[in-house]
Amino acid sequence: MALVSKQEKYFLYNGLVCLVQSLEGRYTTVDLRNESSVTGKIEQVDAFMNIVMSEAVFIDTRGAEYEFHSFFIHARNVRYVHIPDEVCSIIFIQ
Repeated sequence: MALVSKQEKYFLYNGLVCLVQSLEGRYTTVDLRNESSVTGKIEQVDAFMNIVMSEAVFIDTRGAEYEFHSFFIHARNVRYVHIPDEVCSIIFIQ
């Protein structure tokens, strides 16, 4: 695990970032603040909620689709992260 700052540890333990980090390795959709969205596999999420996705499809506001091998989403651009149904069922069963 990489060294993290005190501020990053604070955000990690006192926020919902851990929920998004639990999605690493899963396919999901992230809605962005500018009404566009990205669908793909979440590879990495840091404590500030910056997201790195692979096999990503970016859908702009007009509906055009663009494929990317790797896609970085800055935390301030995230509006909503879709939680897959299988993750929700695991949380409620435990």
